[in-house]
Amino acid sequence: MAEGAQLRLQPPKETTASCCAASSSAAYFCTAGRGMERFLMREVQARLGATQVEYVSGKVFFTTSAELSMLKKLKSAERLFLLLNKYPPLFISKNKGRIICDIQKLVNEDSRLWLDIVTVWKSLQGQEVKQDNIFVHLNDIYSVIGIPVFRLPLASRAYIKTPGLRSTVAWAMASFAEIQAGAFVLDPTCGLGTILLEAATEWTNAHYLGTDISASQLQGAYSNIQAAGLMGKIDLLKASVTELPLPPESIDVVFADFPFGKKFKITNEMKLLPDVLQEIERVLCVGGTVVLLLSQELHKLINGGISSGPETENHNSAECEVVSLESDTQEKTGSPRIISPSAQHTGKEDISNTKSILGSLVLVESLEVSLGKTDAYMCKYKKPIAGLASMKS
Repeated sequence: MAEGAQLRLQPPKETTASCCAASSSAAYFCTAGRGMERFLMREVQARLGATQVEYVSGKVFFTTSAELSMLKKLKSAERLFLLLNKYPPLFISKNKGRIICDIQKLVNEDSRLWLDIVTVWKSLQGQEVKQDNIFVHLNDIYSVIGIPVFRLPLASRAYIKTPGLRSTVAWAMASFAEIQAGAFVLDPTCGLGTILLEAATEWTNAHYLGTDISASQLQGAYSNIQAAGLMGKIDLLKASVTELPLPPESIDVVFADFPFGKKFKITNEMKLLPDVLQEIERVLCVGGTVVLLLSQELHKLINGGISSGPETENHNSAECEVVSLESDTQEKTGSPRIISPSAQHTGKEDISNTKSILGSLVLVESLEVSLGKTDAYMCKYKKPIAGLASMKS
């Protein structure tokens, strides 16, 4: 059975005229890009106080009493659904008529559930129910039935005029970087500025700088920043990633979606990769963080045989698991620090003798994520303190 297959059906008509008392909480599920489940699980708990958090590949289930305005703030989800029910995997018959009949039976099995979910929908929307579609998601773990909460996907950002990197992935990269208040954050290949926009919208008590060699890309980034109302929060500068006009150890966080080239293949420009990483290492302060989004080819080229430490996690398992996650640490208060532009996975290999183009940067964690038609790796690196670096060299 193809994972994520879905059908649109009409809900039972008799449920639209009846309702019962709304409960204080409701069950939901979100669809998410593969590899994004980790971020979404943490987010629903931190933002919504969600309980009964559970995931399968591409979906996160949870229960919350959060209001509609809070549900709209989810940044790592693609779409949000009220959960009617989930069942064991549906056996798919070769007879198409039988398939539709079996799915219709699932939908109409318990009219009480429909009364409850319509009531929740009406309480959320504060108006008469106008939704006339339901979604049936089929995979090898669950058959899931739900009603879309919003007509537009959560991944559609009203504050991004011209999208570049997918917004959910951009937000996850910023989240992965663990931006602290007062931090100076750099995207040295900013393009249209999507990662900067996601970061500055969410983690407001930091200062952001984007550089790019392309004037047209910077113009697009400027238009996005202006449309998002973030003028003064994000500065832009035309500069080569191999020659950043910044002092040594002046940046706390670097994140970058390295240009993959056409069809995500390694191009001749990647010959500059050692110089690019050396420059990033130069401007990064001790203890600083780098988050890179890499194609599979670049991931192999950069990390080679390096294995990350015990913090590395892989969330691509097909298993379903219930998780309990602590809320994200609240931002510390502080003023932005402005610097003048003028001035894969789990392994046991010892990396102490491994030489790479990363210099002193240490791979902390690597996650495989889906970019739609292709896969990539989101990698986090740290610049260790001098004593630790010398011990590893």
